Amino acid sequence: MSTTPGERKCALLLTTLAPSDRRALLDALPPASAVRIRAALTQLLAMPAPIADIAQALLADELTGLTSNTSLDLDQLIELSDDLSVAWFARVLAACTGVNRSFCISLLERTHADAVSRELDAMPALPPRLELALKAESLALASRRCAA
Repeated sequence: MSTTPGERKCALLLTTLAPSDRRALLDALPPASAVRIRAALTQLLAMPAPIADIAQALLADELTGLTSNTSLDLDQLIELSDDLSVAWFARVLAACTGVNRSFCISLLERTHADAVSRELDAMPALPPRLELALKAESLALASRRCAA
């Protein structure tokens, strides 16, 4: 059974969680992915080294990049939903690939959430350069909003 790099990273990150949290997250995954990730996780946990500590060290740079000024946090994203039209907020949300869209949408007022969901459903995949431009502009807008 072959795992993808993303599944191996997922297994490595799961080693840092409590067993009950691991189970809950694995149960929420599509079955085929969960089987492969569980297998990789079992192999990692069987190693004699302190894998959870090693995982944090190995993934520290990647996690810092994901959470530093290269991405919006959830609060910033929700605040942008107040400033942008539904269409533009949906595009920003589509560009923010590290965000759980369903969770983010659930935090919006119901009619606004429904409108954003409809817009996302109708939206084709964003070209990579447009996605990068939307991320950069979103960060700039959030920074200006924070400074104001």
